[in-house]
Amino acid sequence: MTDSINLFGKDVPLYGVFFFLGIILAVCVAVLLTKKKNPIPLYDMVCSASYIMIGAIIGAKLLFIVVSLDSIIEQNLSLLQVIKGGFVFYGGFLGGLLGLIIYAKQFKMPLGPFMDLYATVVPLGHAFGRVGCFFGGCCYGKEHDGFFSVTYTDTLNAATPLNTPLLAIQLIEALALLCLFAVLLTVYLKTEKKGLTPTLYAIIYPLIRFVLEFFRGDRERGAFLNISTSQWISIAIFACAIAYLVYTTKRERTTSAPATVKDTVK
Repeated sequence: MTDSINLFGKDVPLYGVFFFLGIILAVCVAVLLTKKKNPIPLYDMVCSASYIMIGAIIGAKLLFIVVSLDSIIEQNLSLLQVIKGGFVFYGGFLGGLLGLIIYAKQFKMPLGPFMDLYATVVPLGHAFGRVGCFFGGCCYGKEHDGFFSVTYTDTLNAATPLNTPLLAIQLIEALALLCLFAVLLTVYLKTEKKGLTPTLYAIIYPLIRFVLEFFRGDRERGAFLNISTSQWISIAIFACAIAYLVYTTKRERTTSAPATVKDTVK
C-alpha cells in the first residue's frame, strides 16, 4: 500500500493530502450552510477559521507532547523531531474551541452561530483526516487478521508495526464520523434550536471515541488505570455535555411554564 502520490514530480504524503482535503471540504460546506441559515459574513468565517486552525495546531501538538513525553525522553528526540511528530485530535479540538472563543470575545461577536456551524462540519473534516491517518500508518488498530485489516510494509510513523496485520480502525472511525456528520447536518438544517448541534456532537463523538479506543494499538498515547488519555477526555466532554443539556432543558421548562395566579383576598 502506497503512502504517497506523485504530484508534479514530487512525492506528496497521502496523510497531508487527506488532511488538507478534509479542511477544504469542511470550509466549503460551512460556507454553503451559512448562506442557508445563520448568515455569517465571509470575512468573519475566514478570520474565525484562522483562529481555530492556530489554536487547533498548538493544542494538538501540546497534547501530543504531554502524552508522549516518556517516549520523547526515552528516544532523546530533538525539538525538530518533536515538531515533525504527531498530533492528538482532542488537543486540536480543545485548542480550536479556545481559538474560536478568543475570536468571539475579541471582536464582541455571538459565539452561538459559530458553534452551531462548526460543530456540524467538524466530523466531515475529521473523517478525511482519519483516512489520512490510515495511509500514514498512525492511529493504527490492534493486531487483526481478517475483515478490515491492513498490513503495513512502510509508513510515515516509525512506531507502527510492519508486516503485521492490524485492524484498520482509522477507516472504521472515518465511517462513524461520516454518519455523525449526516446526523448533525440534518439537525442543523431542520431545527431552529440554538446550541443543539454542538451539544449532540459533544455527546455522540465521545461515545464513538471511547468505544473505538479499546481497538487501538498505539499505546504510546498514554493511559491511566487502563483507560487511555483520549478516553478520559471523552468522559469529561460527555459529562459536561450531559450536564449542559440537563441545565438548558430545566431552564427552558421553567421559562415556558405558565405563571400561576394566586388567590386574592376579597
